[in-house]
Amino acid sequence: MSLLWLNGTLTDKLDARVSPFDHGLLYGDGVWEHLRVFNGALFRASHHLRILFAAAQAVGIDIPLSEAELLAAIEATAKANNRTEGYVRVIVTRGPGTIGPDPRKIEPQVIVIAEEYQPFPHELAGHGLHAVVSPLVLDTENPAHRSRTLNQLHVVRAKQHALQNGCLEALFRDQAGHLVGATEGFLFVVKDGALVVAGGQSEDATGYAIAGMAGDAGLVVAEYTVTLEDLLTAEEAFIAGTACGVVGIVRVDGKHIRTGSEGPITRAIREGYQQLTRGESR
Repeated sequence: MSLLWLNGTLTDKLDARVSPFDHGLLYGDGVWEHLRVFNGALFRASHHLRILFAAAQAVGIDIPLSEAELLAAIEATAKANNRTEGYVRVIVTRGPGTIGPDPRKIEPQVIVIAEEYQPFPHELAGHGLHAVVSPLVLDTENPAHRSRTLNQLHVVRAKQHALQNGCLEALFRDQAGHLVGATEGFLFVVKDGALVVAGGQSEDATGYAIAGMAGDAGLVVAEYTVTLEDLLTAEEAFIAGTACGVVGIVRVDGKHIRTGSEGPITRAIREGYQQLTRGESR
C-alpha cells in the first residue's frame, strides 16, 4: 500500500480524491516542488520549500501551512511509505471552485506524494544522454514557464519531441535563443575548464547545491547565457536535477559534444554530489 498526504490526512493513493472542479485540474492552476530523501534525510528541504512558497506567491496562492508544518507533512509521508531513499513531490492546487477561472473563495489543496521516480535508466550514468533542442520557446516572464506550476504542457511536449527523435531529454530555449534548462534538470557546461551555469534558468535547489559544491572544491564557477553553439563546442555538458541526479549530455540534435562520452568533470561532479547527499539532511 502506498500512502499520500492529502490536506492533513494520510490516505491510500487508490482512495485519494481530487474534485473535478479543482482549478489545478481545470486550469493547471497550482504549483509543485520536489525533493529527495537520501539515507533517511531530506536533502536541502528548506531551499526547496522556499522555492515552492515563492512560486505560490507568484501566482497568488496562499499555502495554508507554514514551511515547518509542510516539512512535517513531507517527513510523515516519507516515513509512512518507508522511504529512506526516494522521491517526494509536493503539490498545491488553487482548490475546487466553479467551472470558470474566478479564483475567489477557493481553498487551496495540499498533496504530498512519496514515490520512486527515476527519469533515466541507471545504466546511463557514465555513458551520457542524447538530447534534442525543443522547438517550443519558453517565455521567461510567463509564470507557467518561470516556476513549477501545474501547467507543464511545455515539458510534456518537449519530452514527446525528444522521444520521437530517439532521445530521452530535451533542452529549452528562451526568446533570445539562449538555452535555459532541460525537462529534467538544470543545465551546466564546461568551458575552458570552468563550470558554467546556463543563465536564465529558474531557481533550482539541486542545481544551486551542485554549483556551490563545485566552487567549494576549487572549480571556477560562472553563470552566463549559453547558446546551442556554446554547448556543442563545450568540453562537457550535463544536467543536474532532483529526480535524475547528475547525468552527462553527450549528443545534441545528432551532434556529439567533443568525444561523445561523459568527461572527467561530469564524473567528478556526480561523485561529489553523491557524497554531499550522504553527508547532509536539510
